[in-house]
Amino acid sequence: MSVFNGKKLRIEIYGESHAEKTGVSVRGLKGFKFDEQALAEFTERRKATDSVYSTSRKESDIPVFTGVKNGEINGEFAAEIFNENRISKDYSALYGKPRPSHADYAWHLKDGALDFSGGGRFSARLTAPFCVVGGILKQYLKTRGIEIESYVSSVGKTFGRSYKGGVFSAAEIRALRDSGFPSLDKKEEMIEEIKAAKSAGDSVGGTAECVIFGLKGVGDNLFGGLEGKIASLVYAVPAVKGVEFGDGFDLAEMRGSKANDGLYIENGEVKFYTNRAGGINGGIANGAPITFRAAFRPTPSISIPQKTVDLTKNENTEIVINGRHDACVVPRALPVIESAAAIAIADEIL
Repeated sequence: MSVFNGKKLRIEIYGESHAEKTGVSVRGLKGFKFDEQALAEFTERRKATDSVYSTSRKESDIPVFTGVKNGEINGEFAAEIFNENRISKDYSALYGKPRPSHADYAWHLKDGALDFSGGGRFSARLTAPFCVVGGILKQYLKTRGIEIESYVSSVGKTFGRSYKGGVFSAAEIRALRDSGFPSLDKKEEMIEEIKAAKSAGDSVGGTAECVIFGLKGVGDNLFGGLEGKIASLVYAVPAVKGVEFGDGFDLAEMRGSKANDGLYIENGEVKFYTNRAGGINGGIANGAPITFRAAFRPTPSISIPQKTVDLTKNENTEIVINGRHDACVVPRALPVIESAAAIAIADEIL
């Protein structure tokens, strides 16, 4: 079980990839009524598809709620998602053989695990219940005028349009969901990157960008900083290895005269000429759109032979990973990134 203990929210996510089910319990949202159809449409974005980047493992991912009546949360509530398409035999040859760059060996060091079937509690399957609570909190935030949207900004060495060249509207980003691939441009080039990796039995990484609209005056200094809180939740998403806000690491190459965001008054409202800080100063949302980018490593599960060890024999060995895996996790990870941001922000606002 993994627990988020916030200022108001308490979220517990549990289960394993090849267990009977995964689930989540949530405390701190009593009285909120959510749209179950809208939630289903949100979680659908995380599910496996017939796309070239997606695993072939198909799950219905229909949450079964307790503590909810006609969409209204009565107090502490829970949602369970049953795993209906488990094929554990895909991992039978990997007993005691940690897969490179998976959590397997670290899991062994912590718990003595040797059966790494499906990744256990470290599996991305647990992002299904993660998205259930995130989708509900996105709806809550929308009632407060706050919207969270994301898109694929790069795959491998193919880079599409970024917020660093100017922020887009929430509606423009939402429209990408019907475009076949959720990027602002370079769609075909990104898909070709994924196809090339997949045909070689390999995988490819990429980046996702997220924009948060309508938030200001939320956060605090030092340990209470909004960047730190959002980043900590984003790092909970499997495969995320880097997070930057605004112009991020590019700021290290600039002088202050270029990096600073000048202010001006328009129709009685304070605005910024640029948004290199990503909408946050001193840990507090300054009213400009909050922008951040998350870097995803390539999926470690590839069918190319890899060197590892046999922990049962204490010897070196080589493995080939079979089973069903994403060639690129970034497109399916977008609602998970939005969920992470929603949890962080909703906990501050609640």
